Amino acid sequence: MATFGDLKTFVGRDGWTEEPNLARGRGRGRTGDHWRYRKDLPDGTILRTKVSHGLRDEIGIDLFKHILRDQLRVTEGRFWDVVRGGATEATEALPPQAPTIPGWLVQRLILTVGLREDEVRAMTVDEARAAWEAYKAQLK
Repeated sequence: MATFGDLKTFVGRDGWTEEPNLARGRGRGRTGDHWRYRKDLPDGTILRTKVSHGLRDEIGIDLFKHILRDQLRVTEGRFWDVVRGGATEATEALPPQAPTIPGWLVQRLILTVGLREDEVRAMTVDEARAAWEAYKAQLK
């Protein structure tokens, strides 16, 4: 099971940059309950994650999968290779996720426009926005 210490080791070895914690009202050196990190990818994408100060605490399996997939964008195998001191090349990096349709738009397309959920799932973000705009235009 991964710990927040493992996550801190990963970001340290994988070229992430620590960001300042902007928590207010703290005069001590350590503010908030997390360290925050970012990584700038060559394609301009900025990845962000945070690591709990409780370094010995285990990360729940669902949270760990979310961190790997959505924040670090790496496979579990690559994560453990980097933590154990392996190569930090992005050979197993996950591809960037396609933009998703915002939740509010999904709801409006289903509940207001009357589209089926499978129809909305098959749309791109641009198609969903166009469908919403077309619906609004016919109301005028």
